[in-house]
Amino acid sequence: MMDLKTNGGALLLVGEEGIFLTAEKPSYVGAKRTIAYAEGFDLEHWDDIGELFVAMDEATGIEGAMLEVLNVEPEMLELLTSRVADLTVSIDGGEFSLRAAVCETGKTA
Repeated sequence: MMDLKTNGGALLLVGEEGIFLTAEKPSYVGAKRTIAYAEGFDLEHWDDIGELFVAMDEATGIEGAMLEVLNVEPEMLELLTSRVADLTVSIDGGEFSLRAAVCETGKTA
């Protein structure tokens, strides 16, 4: 989210080898772009990549790779970067929606 705030652009939801978010205009650490994996879909946590792909298809309702451009409203971006809310992405019938869920304690760890 800090990449969005700093660099502008949109948020990309990628389903490839795992499901993750990255900025359209990302920051890099070495040659690697900054990404955030969706909970439970980090490639490193799966022994069988075939099982991961099946789980991704089931979770998203989309077969195969996916790349969706998601626009984050400035008010939501402020909540997310100030760490008072977490981002939830929902997929229903191929429609994507974003929601900022306020953290119970007001701050994330």
